[in-house]
Amino acid sequence: MYLLKAKILLLAAATLDTAIAHTTFTNFYVDGAPQGDGTCVRMNNDIPKATWPVRPIDSQDMACGVDGNKGVARICPANSGSQLTFNFRDWPDGSQPGSLDKSHMGTCSVYMKKVDNAAADNNAAGPGWFKIFEEDYDNSTAQWCTSKIMANDGKLSVQIPSDLAGGYYLVRPELLALHQADKTPPDPQFYVGCAQVFLQSTGSAVPKDTVSIPGYVSMQDPAMTFHIWDAPKQLYFPQFSPPTYKSGSSKRDIKTRADQLKQTFGLKPANCIMENDNWCGLTLPSYSNENGCWATSQKCSDQTTTCYSSAGPTGSKNCKNWEDYCTSIRQACGSGNFNGPPSASSFIPTAPARLSVTGSNDPSSDNTQDQSSGSSGDKAEMGTSTPAGGDNSVKGGSVDTCGGQGGLKPQDLLSSPTPQHLIPYKIHQNPEPVYATIFHPSFTLENATSALYAVSLRALPIRLLSPFSPSIIASYPLVSITTEEYIAPHSLLFSPYDPNTLFAGSFNLITTFDINRNGQGPVARMPTIPSKRSKVVGGAGGIKGIVSALGMSPEGILAAGTFSRWIGLYDGQGRGGSVGAFEVGENAVPGRKVDGAGTTQVLWSNDGRYLCVAERCSDQVGVWDIRGTGKKLASLRGRKAVTNQRMSVDLVGNEVWAGGVDGMVRVWGDLGMKEGMIDPAWEFNAHDGTLFTLSRNGKS
Repeated sequence: MYLLKAKILLLAAATLDTAIAHTTFTNFYVDGAPQGDGTCVRMNNDIPKATWPVRPIDSQDMACGVDGNKGVARICPANSGSQLTFNFRDWPDGSQPGSLDKSHMGTCSVYMKKVDNAAADNNAAGPGWFKIFEEDYDNSTAQWCTSKIMANDGKLSVQIPSDLAGGYYLVRPELLALHQADKTPPDPQFYVGCAQVFLQSTGSAVPKDTVSIPGYVSMQDPAMTFHIWDAPKQLYFPQFSPPTYKSGSSKRDIKTRADQLKQTFGLKPANCIMENDNWCGLTLPSYSNENGCWATSQKCSDQTTTCYSSAGPTGSKNCKNWEDYCTSIRQACGSGNFNGPPSASSFIPTAPARLSVTGSNDPSSDNTQDQSSGSSGDKAEMGTSTPAGGDNSVKGGSVDTCGGQGGLKPQDLLSSPTPQHLIPYKIHQNPEPVYATIFHPSFTLENATSALYAVSLRALPIRLLSPFSPSIIASYPLVSITTEEYIAPHSLLFSPYDPNTLFAGSFNLITTFDINRNGQGPVARMPTIPSKRSKVVGGAGGIKGIVSALGMSPEGILAAGTFSRWIGLYDGQGRGGSVGAFEVGENAVPGRKVDGAGTTQVLWSNDGRYLCVAERCSDQVGVWDIRGTGKKLASLRGRKAVTNQRMSVDLVGNEVWAGGVDGMVRVWGDLGMKEGMIDPAWEFNAHDGTLFTLSRNGKS
């Protein structure tokens, strides 16, 4: 349930585009031979928006889609007259069936453009495009072209004109869905992408009728507002693009340059043994001793990291297979087998099935490469294109156990006997200082649809972000009722009971947001003190001050801590009334001074009885018996955290872990079993500087 809602949010929230059954061009076949998911294909690399249509239609993205002006590493070879089959998917990684919603009726076209290097950047938008295929409404079958594609498992096949001059081309399949074209405002939906192809040909033709993309269509064209729901249907669909080029038609002849006779760019590396879209796993160096074994293991792991970080919308299936191969090397090194590396054959997936084609022209020239080795294909072909043998079983791992939604599986940090240098997977540069952040409960880099986190920025709405998206997924304004200025919360918390609910703490206020309501304010406001006129600090009047920490107990009690050193408790999973408040400062324990300068973190024990409270400028972590005596039970001292900065602690089982300004990690055990001042049970040095944030892997 959580992931489903997150998927809908990622696809719809940012622009309120509620139609989620969009599509994208993901892979293609040359004379029935699969080239691999994402291989030689320019795609929108903003994974949550990869299937969205191009808007507006006069943007540079109309050429090859979003990110389409940037080339990819590989160029796939074809021969003159070859059949190209383009595959469109609703889910780019193929984890779910379907290509396009049946409501998305409209036209299909295929364009080509001759370029000097199909893998180069900045060569898509602009003049030089010519059309080689077009189909709209077929009166004989009463079907739009897109409906035929849906019936054919998302596949569209066209033939390259046989007289075209050889060289590098961008090939651009285009779907135009017209189901919203008659609305106000009109919304014709273009779905485009580009294949990078090297054409081996002895022809010399260059079509005369070329157009510029963008520029070949405008909103003033009747086709952009065509009413597909008319009954009876209009007899003719108004054309908006150049005539289709056929071999021998309007053309000019050129003499092919020598550098266009043989492919030199975008070749598959000779030592490539496994592929994932445009990444190649390269043959590893051999070794015969322990140092060489571990060095090769590290080189293998480095390639794994590159694979995951470069994986696009079609997923990271073969990154997992390569990672399993690296694991086998690491295990061999650990067991004393220092001769290798072992063969990767058992980890290389079976080649995907070919499509059967009529009159195919298999590439067989010197530049022809095996484009399908190690690449994942479709599980079945439907309609006129059917499998010609083979299957998609994967040796050494499942087809899609990780990166199912185009995610990234981080490298195993325990895979190396020596410490590893970590680099960020993603850096979000925010326009204002960050006040608070919180990860979604289902956050994982292995699945882009659940990789979400919320951030609070000064003088701006709360933002929902994803490491897989350069843009804002959604935003939620919190505005002062009196000044109409944005309020920046100092604390955030996703409800463990409903991860679509986000709590935000600010001055004298706790607000509740529904993250499915993009652009909207809180669904509930809960003042923490009856009124600003109240001079009562805590007690029956609630708690006063900036709510700087939030935490939910297993029993649904929301704890809210303030910089004024008070804790308030609220029932009903944070939606009920106040059930208590207490001070953690000077009067927390009669006759005892407790150092601190404001609550920075509240953590509940697993049984919901004890509440741990961390503060700024404090060497202690307070432990309160909430369900028992209702009083302070213990102080975990010796934390070494006398600083104005927030320094987090972590609770694992009945142990409290905390980092210090001296780089030490200290651990207190048996939470709730001891009273008074408690010293650390053990400690170790983890860093040569301050440990502001600490989180322990509970499995290790």
